[in-house]
Amino acid sequence: MTTTDIDLDTLPSDTLVAECGRITPIGKLVIAKLAKELADICSQADDPQAALQVVLEAIPKHMAEIASRRASVDPSPLRTALTSLVGSQCLERRPGRDPLTGDRVDGQPDTDDTWPDRLLCTQQHGHSGNHRDALGRSWQGAEVSA
Repeated sequence: MTTTDIDLDTLPSDTLVAECGRITPIGKLVIAKLAKELADICSQADDPQAALQVVLEAIPKHMAEIASRRASVDPSPLRTALTSLVGSQCLERRPGRDPLTGDRVDGQPDTDDTWPDRLLCTQQHGHSGNHRDALGRSWQGAEVSA
């Protein structure tokens, strides 16, 4: 199968493009097809540079939308790897924040007042009680469901 054989609109919604932290073979084809289509759109535009800028601005917006649809925030392989590199630091973030990037899950940009909410918990991993960031501000830990 090549990228020209794929109709992106007919792929089932549960098609795995990534599994266990790796891109699947079908995922590589999907990404290549999408990249080719975006490149074709940009090159055929009256102003290719402006078209490219529109694409670059759309990607973070859609990433935030995808992140906001996640049903759970189970630790990803990347988060697990980061945790092992950091060692004993908790790495939890405030509610309403993406656990990996610290971005707001509602997709809104940070202001000077909300930017510090991106900070990670600086307590030891596995601590009991509330989380605390590098500025000494605390927030309640999320309750774990049984």
